[in-house]
Amino acid sequence: MENKYDMPIGLSFQLGLNEKALSIYAKMDEEEKKQVVEAARNVTSKAEMQQLVSELEHNFV
Repeated sequence: MENKYDMPIGLSFQLGLNEKALSIYAKMDEEEKKQVVEAARNVTSKAEMQQLVSELEHNFV
């Protein structure tokens, strides 16, 4: 069982597939990371998770 500080597995998997998004995530401050993790917890499909990670890549450049 994941606790409230753990990254959802789908988010970590998708970040692992997208080097640019992972780099952007790594540079975020703790509050920004928390917002991304919370958004990922509300995702209900693989496509939504891919979109979330894609938005990281395009919106935080």
